[in-house]
Amino acid sequence: MEIQMADNIDGPEITLYASGDLSSYQFHGITMDTSGYAKLADDADDPVEAPIGALQNKPSAAGQPAVVRISGVAKVMGGATVAPGIAVTIDGDGHFIAATANDWVWGVTLETMVSGSVTKILLGAGQGGAYTAPS
Repeated sequence: MEIQMADNIDGPEITLYASGDLSSYQFHGITMDTSGYAKLADDADDPVEAPIGALQNKPSAAGQPAVVRISGVAKVMGGATVAPGIAVTIDGDGHFIAATANDWVWGVTLETMVSGSVTKILLGAGQGGAYTAPS
């Protein structure tokens, strides 16, 4: 049985400059480039590509504002089917998927995630370290 949640999504956001056209990546995982600009996160186990959050708008060019949800309940783009309560990371396209060993944990699913669909996660839950599966 899934938890029924209100539709309001809330949490802190930051605004960064977009590193390029991110208009196709609303609700995808975002990190920062070496200039501090928002860019698509595309490597879950890169030790220097730390999670920042999920893109909430659609900046269409470099230098435009990129609104990034950094914690709390967030809409994200699913990259696989994942049950509620599972730690998630990102794949090579910035989609959210189940975390495996040595992945950055970006959050925890709040409802069933389906590939290609927007779903809700608790962003930042467990964030900031490599995932180790329970034994």
